Amino acid sequence: MNKLMINRFDFSFFIFALMLHIGLFINPLSSHAADAIVPGGVVTDCPVCPEMVVLPTGEFVMGSDKVESGHQDEKPQHTVKIAKSIAVSKFETTFALWDACTAEGKCPKADDGGFGRGNFPAINVSWIDAKAYTSWLAAKTGKPYRLLSEAEYEYAVRGGTKTAWFWGGAEDKKKTCEFANLHDETSKAVHPNYVWSHVLCEDGAAENAPVGKYKPNPFGLHDMHGNLREWVEDCHQLGYKGAPEDGSVRAHEGECEKRVVRGGGWMDGPATARSAYRYSEQENFRNYQVGFRVVVDLK
Repeated sequence: MNKLMINRFDFSFFIFALMLHIGLFINPLSSHAADAIVPGGVVTDCPVCPEMVVLPTGEFVMGSDKVESGHQDEKPQHTVKIAKSIAVSKFETTFALWDACTAEGKCPKADDGGFGRGNFPAINVSWIDAKAYTSWLAAKTGKPYRLLSEAEYEYAVRGGTKTAWFWGGAEDKKKTCEFANLHDETSKAVHPNYVWSHVLCEDGAAENAPVGKYKPNPFGLHDMHGNLREWVEDCHQLGYKGAPEDGSVRAHEGECEKRVVRGGGWMDGPATARSAYRYSEQENFRNYQVGFRVVVDLK
């Protein structure tokens, strides 16, 4: 090899190292490439980051009518417009993802309760813990990861539908086992003391299931109904009077006593896993039925 070739090699290696240092070489898993930033596109910002599905912009009617539910906490119905481009976790945050945050000292250890780690959804994480995870993810990627607003969650779970569950209304409950891990015949057989309503079908999962076991909704998101209840950003306030109509987090005054939880879990019957159903838990609450997913704002 002559001197000129050696010099060219040294210079090429120097340029490669410089580009690697400043981030011009992007992990093939991670690119927010132009062809991925379209509705339904899936983007991932690092090897230990969640898969994110790009949602279409649009509007929907938030809440329930009198026919669907008598819960005043879901009223009044109001139109919400989601005008900004966002991507939402394809799956609930798994233990594999959570444990990566724990390994870097940014998230507390979470007990799996014997249900399983890896591809199982992370449980025993509080709203405060979930916020720590989003902060870690934002710092790691340099992108604005956060918890979903309550309005964003309902928009995402509905997937463009208007029925109580995205797969249909009350007459379609038997489809539940295709789309959601709820309290069904399998769960009832293992937990006969759960006396509330259950789904009249059998999915083979009595408790938490690995993410992605069930069919996705029309937006390509899995487990939006069932498996785990999910934290959102909003402080719980009774009803929707004065709620924003742009999908943003609802403002509140003073201390927040409880945060909104959405989606229903594997112990829930169909009524408490509707798209419009909402309830609340204290920020430091942890148990085996509550987890979360994340959202990132796209340019």
